[in-house]
Amino acid sequence: MNEMIKRVSDISELMKSFSNKDKLAILCFLWNEEKNVSEIMKCSSISQSQISQYLWKMKLEWILDSEKKWKEVFYKISDNKILELISAMKIIFNDK
Repeated sequence: MNEMIKRVSDISELMKSFSNKDKLAILCFLWNEEKNVSEIMKCSSISQSQISQYLWKMKLEWILDSEKKWKEVFYKISDNKILELISAMKIIFNDK
């Protein structure tokens, strides 16, 4: 029973990122490819500072990974389960 409670708690923490519209938008932008902050800014109306804060927080939560390439930092979703959740939402809400 304790294991189930921990799993429910972990899932609940992950779903908090999905409940914030800006964080969800960032995850959707990162769904099929890694991007840097400037590329995410082009896809959204979120400010650069807010994007950076969200990326930093999701990295701390193990939702995102980052990789520095030259002078740019690129972000990608760290877990296939998150990719599968986004894929399922895209199917449910008919967003191809």
